[in-house]
Amino acid sequence: MTKKSDIERWSDVVQQMNAADLPASTVPLHVLLGEAVDVAKFFEKYWKTQVDAQKRVTRLGLESAVPKDGKKGDAARLGPKTAEEILSLQRATQEAQTRYLLTVEKNKSPRERGKFLLGEIGATLSFYFDDGVEDERDEMLARIDAAHAGDPDTADALASALHDYATLGEKHRDALDGLGGFQAEYLDEARAVAAELRSLPAQAEAISRQAQEALQLRNKLAALLIERMGLVRSAARFVFRSQPEIVREVTSAYERRKRAAARRKAQPGPAPAAPSPAAPAPAAPAAPLDG
Repeated sequence: MTKKSDIERWSDVVQQMNAADLPASTVPLHVLLGEAVDVAKFFEKYWKTQVDAQKRVTRLGLESAVPKDGKKGDAARLGPKTAEEILSLQRATQEAQTRYLLTVEKNKSPRERGKFLLGEIGATLSFYFDDGVEDERDEMLARIDAAHAGDPDTADALASALHDYATLGEKHRDALDGLGGFQAEYLDEARAVAAELRSLPAQAEAISRQAQEALQLRNKLAALLIERMGLVRSAARFVFRSQPEIVREVTSAYERRKRAAARRKAQPGPAPAAPSPAAPAPAAPAAPLDG
C-alpha cells in the first residue's frame, strides 16, 4: 500500500474547512515553519512527567494537562503523537507553498520573487540576531517586523518591506553572506525588485484560479499547524506556570520582538523639563541715610 503524502493525510480535514473563516496569521510563513520544528522538539522533551526512583514526581509533563475524565476540549486533543502531527503539518504546509509558487504566473510579476527574497532576508536576520541577548540589533529588527506585520498583500507594501529589510541586512552584509546558504546578492536584488514593484500599475494583480486554489490549500494547512502549535503552547503555559524559563523555550521569538517593539512604541517620551524658576528681581537700591 502506497504511503500517503502529508497533504493527503490532512485532506479530509482541509475539505471541511471554510477559507473565509481562517484566522489571520500574525507570523510570516518562513517563521511559522521554523518555529513548528522547535515546538515539536519541545513537546517531545516535556511530554512525559518525570519521576525519581521512589516514584515521586520531579517535574510535571504536558501529559498532565490532558483531562482524565474524557472531558472534551482543546487539551483533550493533545497526545503522544502531537509532535509528529505538527511535523507532518509543517511538511504539508511547505509542500503546499511550493505548489502555490509553481502555479503562479511568475513571468507577469516580480511579486513572487520579492516574497522569496523577503523570506530569505527576514529568516537570516532573525537567525543571525538570535544570540540570546536583547540588543540594538534586535530592537531594529523588531521595529521593522512590527511596521510590516499588518501589511496588505499589495505590490507597494511588499516593495516597502523589501527596502526596509534589505537596508538592515546591508549593515551586516559580510556576516550574512553564506550563512545558511544566504547570498549577499539577495540584498541588491531585493532593492531592484522593490523598484520594479513600485513601477507596477496600482490595481491588484489577478492570479489564476489554479493559483488561488493552491493558496487556499496552503492557508488551511497553515491554520491547522498554528492550531496544533497553540495547543502545545497553551498547555505549557499552564503546566509550567511557575517555571517561566521552560515556557520561554516554546514561545515565539518573533512575537516577543513584536511585543517588545509595541511596548517601546507605546511608552511616552520623556516629560519636558520644568522651566527654571524666574530669577528674583534685583533689590531696590537702599535709600540714602539722612545725615
